[in-house]
Amino acid sequence: MNLGLLTPELTLAAVAIIVILLDLIVPRKGWLAVVSIAGIVAAAGFTIALWGGDSQLIFNNMLAVDNFALFFKLLFLAIAALVILASTDYVSKFARFQGEYYALVLLSALGMMLMAATTELISIYIALELTSISLYVLVGFLKDPKSTEASLKYLLLGAIASAVLLFGM
Repeated sequence: MNLGLLTPELTLAAVAIIVILLDLIVPRKGWLAVVSIAGIVAAAGFTIALWGGDSQLIFNNMLAVDNFALFFKLLFLAIAALVILASTDYVSKFARFQGEYYALVLLSALGMMLMAATTELISIYIALELTSISLYVLVGFLKDPKSTEASLKYLLLGAIASAVLLFGM
């Protein structure tokens, strides 16, 4: 098994953990967006390095590394970078929870990247849940009544959709 084919996902997961740890240690929270963007750029670099090679399957044929999956990984990384860049002013309102915000954006991008590369239904479901749970928390991040209501409705809708999806599998 070649873990080098999984470096974009491993990089993004490591950066999400680093952002959480830096949030605990560093008093100035402005660096968290920079670290998140740097991690996304590193993951994009690893993804581009894998481009053009032969299609390969890893983890007992659960993940496919081909140009189709790599294209969507780059697309999801670019979208995550745009979300982080566009939300820096919004996140500055939350002095205590900036690290969590950036980590959740990175984890949702990680779930989308895994979803683009999966070849089995159960791994699609796991990647979908990683993305969905991160987004449930992001919807309710503002902690006002409307955000909380929207997050709860999204959670209930997602739970029902996940149950129907599992029932169909």
